[in-house]
Amino acid sequence: MRTASYLVIWWMFQAPHAAVFENQIAAEAAASVRNALMIRMSGEDVQVDAVLDWYRRDNSGEPMPAEWRDVVGKVQVPWASQKPSGQKAADQVPLVTETTVEPRIPKARGV
Repeated sequence: MRTASYLVIWWMFQAPHAAVFENQIAAEAAASVRNALMIRMSGEDVQVDAVLDWYRRDNSGEPMPAEWRDVVGKVQVPWASQKPSGQKAADQVPLVTETTVEPRIPKARGV
């Protein structure tokens, strides 16, 4: 079994940046100073254990779980991992969820 790896994603000058860390403390430090997302991955098939938003904090200062906000257009995300092939079809969770979201266009001020 593989130890955990940490993917840190942040935005700088309107461009996304990413780095992979093997050390949790280094990953947390990098995420904290950049108000970044930190994704903890582990296992042989690389599973995402948590996505933490270091910009959003709870009352104790801990990062909160990331969530989708202000999404425009179709969303296609593998929300759940695939079940082992021995499972019944009724227990299967679809790997891709497709949702259509109406775009919100702000009204121009002073017009």
